[in-house]
Amino acid sequence: MNGFITESVSKLSDGIGNSIRLLSLYLVTTLLVVPINTFFYRIGVLIYLFVLLAMAVFELQRSLTARTSDPKRAWSGMAAGIYFWQVIRFAAQLDAIHIFQQSGIIFWIMVVLITASLWKKFLPIGLRTATLTLLSCWLGKIYVLGFAFLENWSPIVVFGYQAIRYICGVGGLFILVYILFKSENAANRSYAAILFFASLLFLFLLF
Repeated sequence: MNGFITESVSKLSDGIGNSIRLLSLYLVTTLLVVPINTFFYRIGVLIYLFVLLAMAVFELQRSLTARTSDPKRAWSGMAAGIYFWQVIRFAAQLDAIHIFQQSGIIFWIMVVLITASLWKKFLPIGLRTATLTLLSCWLGKIYVLGFAFLENWSPIVVFGYQAIRYICGVGGLFILVYILFKSENAANRSYAAILFFASLLFLFLLF
């Protein structure tokens, strides 16, 4: 009985709970840029990015602490991934650096391949969740910018491209079912939480 209760709490906390916390952290760190830029201009945004960078390093360090439990290390990695992503995202916008357009796909694929090569043998759970969170947000940004690239393409191609976001939304439902009924440990629930979070970002184009 105790095992069932513990597992149920883990599914809610490590799975659904982490998805909600990820989305909340993402939205808050995104929306804060608006008033900062309005009242403090570019210098305010730069200071904000340095704060986010410091928080990212802090959370990443926490995710690598051996004395911390796997669920806590997984969450710290997710938070670090969000902070790192926001730094990259807004820094690129400040100086109009084109790292998310067509050439950005090559860099994204390169990072994915490196991560896949190191995933099982070398990356602890904190680095795994940090990297997966960062790559998910990065892919979403590439997807959103792809709409402008396809504006002169065939309507069928455009429709198919737009359908990806709804496919991701449906995929999110399957991930939710997996978390509740099929997931076996905190690590798998943490990875699923990131994917569920990403499916929401894709569905509502929150990039």
